[in-house]
Amino acid sequence: MNWIDLFLIVIFLLSVWGGWRKGFIVSSIELATWTGSIGVGFIFYEKTADWLGAYFNLGEWALPVAFIGVIIVASMIISLILNLFIRATPDHVHAHGVNKFLGLVPGSIKGILNAIIIATLLLALPLWKLITEEARQSRIANTLAVQSSWIDEKLSPVFNDAISRSINRLTVHPKSNETVKLNFTVNNPTVREDLETQMLIMVNNERRKAGLPDLKPDPELTKVARAHSKDMFARGYFSHFTLESKTLADRLRSGGVNYTNAGENLALAPTIRLAHSNLMNSPGHRANILHKGFGYLGIGVLDGGIRGLMVTQNFRN
Repeated sequence: MNWIDLFLIVIFLLSVWGGWRKGFIVSSIELATWTGSIGVGFIFYEKTADWLGAYFNLGEWALPVAFIGVIIVASMIISLILNLFIRATPDHVHAHGVNKFLGLVPGSIKGILNAIIIATLLLALPLWKLITEEARQSRIANTLAVQSSWIDEKLSPVFNDAISRSINRLTVHPKSNETVKLNFTVNNPTVREDLETQMLIMVNNERRKAGLPDLKPDPELTKVARAHSKDMFARGYFSHFTLESKTLADRLRSGGVNYTNAGENLALAPTIRLAHSNLMNSPGHRANILHKGFGYLGIGVLDGGIRGLMVTQNFRN
């Protein structure tokens, strides 16, 4: 347990204490205001962005501004309405022991949500090296961040164009020809052989659950995978194609790898657990991991410090 773990525990306990102090009625209304305003934001942000676009040139920030703006307005309206109920409730009801005790429930829910959001941001954003390293080592942060894939799924359409390239969490479909331009480069990333071994174990655990044989490590595939991860960091891109449009087949050929069937998964993530979780939650990447025709795997994990881990998985028959 490190100081990030302790920080997240304090965040949770403060929310629980706030639930007790305010009681069930007030805490539940605050939680309802928060979740309700976010729900309204998801419903109306697109129409609001269209309206803003007619008057302001916000570009890729139109959706985020609309989303946050709708949340703020909705929060104010919902709060005004629900506060009428709070004022109508006698003071002795708010001060009652049962109300105080039941306030622990919404307080705990709010605490978990706050901790998940903070853990996700600590791991995802390129902050100071010390914070990034401590967050990577935090058991609680890693556990909470793995559970936050639903946040990514919901917020990606809103914030993707504006900030996705500053957040260290990327995958690209195995069959996609998309190239994501990163807004950074890493010239001297560290090869993480320990994490490559850890990821191979996680991949084979998934295959065993599906009744499939383990994939064997392939040194030649590993060299090709490491080279691609290094190249993506060095030249600031994220794609199955190099900047010279070389495909996986081209890179395998250059590496002297013999195969009849091959596949590739890519991920950029702050931790190896998150990288694996993101790949398994993507149907295309999951299909490669659980492909019956693959027998060998080479994994290249390059550590870019605060920029995260660049992961390339190369599969072959």
